[in-house]
Amino acid sequence: MIDVETKIHDKFSIEFKIGFSGQESSKKNDFSLNSWIFVPNSLDVNKNTYNKERFYKDMRSNIRLITPVFKLNDIVENQAIPLNNVKTSFQNILNENSDKNLIDLEFQLKLFGAIFKSAVRDNVNSINSNIKNPNAAEHCFNYIDGVKTIFKKYRELYSLAKKTHDESIISLYAFTDEFMSHQVEMRTIRIIKSIDKQKDTSLDKARKHIADFIIKEQEYKRKQGYKLAAKNKDDSNKELLYRRSLLKKYIESSLYLKIDKTEDGKAIQQVSFSLAAGLAMLVYSLVALIFQKHFGSYPALIFILLVAAYVLKDRIKDLTRWIFAKKLKDKYFDIRNDISIKKKKIGWIKEGVDFITDEKVPAEIMKMRNRSQLETNNDFFDEKIILYRKKVSIDNEMLKNYYDYDFKGINDISRFNINYLKYRMDNPIVSVDYLDNDMNVNTVSAERVYTLIFILQCITGDSVQYKAFRMTANRDGIISIE
Repeated sequence: MIDVETKIHDKFSIEFKIGFSGQESSKKNDFSLNSWIFVPNSLDVNKNTYNKERFYKDMRSNIRLITPVFKLNDIVENQAIPLNNVKTSFQNILNENSDKNLIDLEFQLKLFGAIFKSAVRDNVNSINSNIKNPNAAEHCFNYIDGVKTIFKKYRELYSLAKKTHDESIISLYAFTDEFMSHQVEMRTIRIIKSIDKQKDTSLDKARKHIADFIIKEQEYKRKQGYKLAAKNKDDSNKELLYRRSLLKKYIESSLYLKIDKTEDGKAIQQVSFSLAAGLAMLVYSLVALIFQKHFGSYPALIFILLVAAYVLKDRIKDLTRWIFAKKLKDKYFDIRNDISIKKKKIGWIKEGVDFITDEKVPAEIMKMRNRSQLETNNDFFDEKIILYRKKVSIDNEMLKNYYDYDFKGINDISRFNINYLKYRMDNPIVSVDYLDNDMNVNTVSAERVYTLIFILQCITGDSVQYKAFRMTANRDGIISIE
């Protein structure tokens, strides 16, 4: 299955979170993702002004494991796999403070934080999506009680960290604790904001319960020396944001995979070029032999004919190379990314990008693009189309052997940056004149925007799904993605 989520990451980039998860029964899973990007002609984007290298600079990807899914209570209760794994790692390092055990402890602490973050995010999103539900208050109480239980059980592990008498180990424990505290505060405040919008008195007790919890958690953070948001303290808040960012990258590094990037099909390409050179040389040799046989008594003519044959040989070589490249383009990609865990390869991702014409776009994609009659009949519209292809292969057995967690697959976090495109856009605000009912001329401001359409074809086995997104932007940045 291919799952696609998108959002505005910052002012000039959108993020596509693409999850590739296969069937557990399959030894290996293969996926294909084809993306057609429709770009306005006014941005003057083509294969000469916007080459492959430029595109890959603007489309950056990070590959990581899909975070194991646990319900909030299951993190520290029932089988409590995440908590028990951390406890076991602490016990191992108390028995033997080795590099191997230290690496394992750090990994388990990071993954505990990542699992907790995902569980909190899912709970908060669920509560906010169903805030008008009659059971919303009960869900709020259950959520806070679940978080309290996790904090209590995790913070009991501090005694194990202290037993090591190793400040670096105590710091590893504290990093996860601080990360979890920041995540809960940030995301739980969103519930209060949702409740405040409703102006529903039936949610008042739930709001107070949540607020009391956050205040107590802030007191805990102050006691531990963790950063807190402060009114009218820009430097302090700047440090808070920087600290949160560092902790997020640190915790999530447990999920990121090692990538070895190479040029796809390089060996085949070199063989095809060698064949092209050999074919050209064969033609040249045959032509030279024929000329020698029939015009051997005319040295000057032979010289001219051989020069012409030599030029023809180069043209044949270039033409043959072009034919080989065209034939191989659909089979091979631009880039091959080998994915590894602990130096063991678990799969690969191939990427390829090309400008294509309307005629090469499948009919179902053009139907989804749904151009207006004015666009279709406009000879100067000439929308440019970029085809961005990905092929993904994942070894399920290798994933299952990675620690004690059931990793469902990988996430490809791709960010498309429009900084290069924005310099080709006109002024974001223009003036428009109109005549009012009193026959006076008035001037108003209008926003000039550009629209990029993304249509994704997701193929898993025999299953094909489509996703379509419209991004609106101007020179000041991205306005919306829908």
